[in-house]
Amino acid sequence: MSNIQECPVCGYKNITQQDRFSKGERYFCTECGAFLKRNDLTNLDVAKIPELKMARIIENIKHVPHNKILWNDLIDNYVANTEKYLALYEMDDIKTDFRKEISNKLKSFLHVCSSADFQIAFVGTIKTGKSTLINALLGNNYASMAVTPETAALTKFRSSDKDYVKVSFYTKDEWADLWSTVSSEADAFLSEYNALDGDKFKDDWIDHSPIKREISNKDIQNELKRWSSSKSPEHYFVKEIEVGISTLSKDFPEQVVFVDTPGLSDPVSYRSDITKAYIKQANAVFVCVDAQKMYKEETETISSVFSFSYDNKNKVHIIATHWDNLNDPVNDWDEQFNYMLRMLVGKAFFDSEETAKSNIMYSSAYIYNLCREYESLDVSEKRSLRKFAFNFEDKIDPTDLDSCIDFLINKTNIDKIKTVIREHLIANYKDILNRDIGYRYEDIIYNLKRTIRESKANAQDVIETASADVEKMIEKIDNQRKDYEGIRECKEQLEETLDIIEARTYQNMSTILSKIDGNNTKVKEYKPPKRVKTKVNLLDLAIKKIFNR
Repeated sequence: MSNIQECPVCGYKNITQQDRFSKGERYFCTECGAFLKRNDLTNLDVAKIPELKMARIIENIKHVPHNKILWNDLIDNYVANTEKYLALYEMDDIKTDFRKEISNKLKSFLHVCSSADFQIAFVGTIKTGKSTLINALLGNNYASMAVTPETAALTKFRSSDKDYVKVSFYTKDEWADLWSTVSSEADAFLSEYNALDGDKFKDDWIDHSPIKREISNKDIQNELKRWSSSKSPEHYFVKEIEVGISTLSKDFPEQVVFVDTPGLSDPVSYRSDITKAYIKQANAVFVCVDAQKMYKEETETISSVFSFSYDNKNKVHIIATHWDNLNDPVNDWDEQFNYMLRMLVGKAFFDSEETAKSNIMYSSAYIYNLCREYESLDVSEKRSLRKFAFNFEDKIDPTDLDSCIDFLINKTNIDKIKTVIREHLIANYKDILNRDIGYRYEDIIYNLKRTIRESKANAQDVIETASADVEKMIEKIDNQRKDYEGIRECKEQLEETLDIIEARTYQNMSTILSKIDGNNTKVKEYKPPKRVKTKVNLLDLAIKKIFNR
């Protein structure tokens, strides 16, 4: 339902939608800033300053620059509106407790719309095989798979005509925020930082402009190692790494991005907070949990991911990694899978068992990568592959690895995960991206209305409190005035009584002395005030009348 209010100054017809946040009325004209309810004011001067502020705000909003979105007209409209909302919230005239929170949300939305990236985030606790899985899906060992935790910065992989690595660094403010979140449990982080003499390199990289290097595909791994390895002091100051890969299949669009995130249990909470933010904004989330350790920590990880994905729980996929390390991979997984189905279907998790069955998968990315690189494996790596093959000795001959590779690749389940990504996500990425942006825009509008409503309620509370205080003050002043008048009246009465007593005393003393020595003793002449003399005379007359009866 809409309401039309015509401006009494410029004649513009202001249209307001009535909903649960608004009663369908405006106070100021959206065209000129004039106060619309002028008939409610006895003195129009009180509206002058607010009208000037509104006119300035409206004029600024009209001239907000617009970065046009060419790939979708509807999203271009979302962006145009959001740019105005952001400009509004960054004005000094706007005072609200939610200002920074809303501004960050608006900036994030604009970034998503301008980049048009379809982001598939890989998340999990430290050393759950995220990087190994990404390497298996990309078809090459780009990301480090070292035994020590390596992913401290967001690392994005995307298809590109040319191979490149682009590195972005923390600003001074971001580094200060990061350093302030180093927890008491981060002894290892601090120890390694000091061992690598991190402070010596800090000023070289903090606030450094992004570095982009075009390199050959075979050099990507070494270039990544320089910026992400825990043995390199530079990695502490890297905020984000983007890797362009020219060898990905043609059905892998440039807009689709694999995001390798810092661990959710990172002792530096600033870095784990980055992961949490990506869970919220990602179009799909693959949660890596260790198939051997489906206990409290892994369950809490899954639970936290669902809590950050409350608006679209179907985008969450659970990948039980290190499947090959189970004692009996096939039978143990059946038991583990049924346990996960019982645990992960319900209000806080998947909505149905059917969705859970399709979104929970196991993987053995390490074995898959060994099979892919079979021709170049060393003796130790072939021993690991043969050990895994013995789990299926009733179907294959583990001693003849050459004949087992295709079978083992199939068992790793990587091809199934690739199919899910290709057929369910990449094939529909434009529709999913548009839908997700639409949901985020609706969430922005909801939050804007919520904050406006709460700000209005807070302002109303202040006004009511101030009004109540004014009324109490008026009442107090009135009571004090009455008390003052009573005190003044009492004082006048006391002064008058004292004057009467003093006049009578002098009068009596004169009479007594005249009786004693016949007026020989002089009494200081006393002249009472006229009003007192009159009252004394009236008092004497009354006494005489009483005693003469």
